[in-house]
Amino acid sequence: MYKVATRVAFIVATLMVIAGAVMWFLQDKDEKEKPEAKETVKPVVMMSTNGVQDNIERRLTQREGRAIKAECPAKVNQEIGTKFTCDVFFTGREDAIAIANVVIDGPNGEFSWKSEAKIKGDA
Repeated sequence: MYKVATRVAFIVATLMVIAGAVMWFLQDKDEKEKPEAKETVKPVVMMSTNGVQDNIERRLTQREGRAIKAECPAKVNQEIGTKFTCDVFFTGREDAIAIANVVIDGPNGEFSWKSEAKIKGDA
C-alpha cells in the first residue's frame, strides 16, 4: 500500500510540474505576442487666422456701414473645438467696440464666430 501511495504521489507531483511548465511557456508566448501599447499623440496643426480676421472685418463692415478692423491671434490650433477671441475696432480707433468669439468647427479649419458688443467703459 505504501508503494502505491508513493507512486500516486510521484505521478501527481510530476503532472503538476508538467502543468506548471506548460502554463509558464504559454504565458510567456502570450506576452511576447501582445504588441506594446503605443501612446498616440495627435500632432498640433497650427493655422493662420488671416481668413478669420478678413471674414469678421468684411461682415461687420457691411453690417455697420463703416470700416471695421479685427485683431486676432496670429496662429491657433486647427483642432475642432479650439476657441479664441478677436478684438473688434472701428478703423482708426484704439478702443475695442466688440469681441468676436471664434470656434474651429471643421476638420480643415472651418470656423464660426459671433460678436458681442463691449459695454462702454468696459476695458
